Amino acid sequence: MKRLYILFAIIGLISFSCNQGIPGPTGRPGQDGLDGLNGEEGYVFEYEFSFTAPDYSILLNLPDDFVMLDSDVMLVYFLWDVTDDGIEVWRSLPQTLFFTDGMLQYNYDFTKFDANVFLDGTVNLNGLGADLTDNWIARVVVVPAQFSGRIDYSNYEEVKAYFDLSPSILATKNYRSRPK
Repeated sequence: MKRLYILFAIIGLISFSCNQGIPGPTGRPGQDGLDGLNGEEGYVFEYEFSFTAPDYSILLNLPDDFVMLDSDVMLVYFLWDVTDDGIEVWRSLPQTLFFTDGMLQYNYDFTKFDANVFLDGTVNLNGLGADLTDNWIARVVVVPAQFSGRIDYSNYEEVKAYFDLSPSILATKNYRSRPK
């Protein structure tokens, strides 16, 4: 008899647990959240310029219709070389070159509106050759704050892959190779 009660209890449990019953009334909708950003993850602007005396600096203005947030970060890369196969070689700034008479550094600072790219160092800037001052191609990459620290930003190839950046529109196969 005890076994019969246990069998009925098991059958009852199974039948009650499978029964969905009548659905209840629909609950009130929750509050809407804030609309998110449009999903863009990084912004790239490309410039071509030369450094000239007396300041040996160039101001790279962001487009007027672009809004950089206070929390965003700006990075600058120079196209240093284009290989015979057409592969672009980019270097992140700052870059320092050493010579027998001193050192030269390509550096930058930025605001929400522009990047100031400049030459600094202990060498005589007025004595620099065209290979060090003329016809530079730079990429300014604005990185939203939510992406800072996720990749190695000094490695342009990693940045290029992460943000799916296209090859330079200004570079040619005959682009001047910079000092090694």
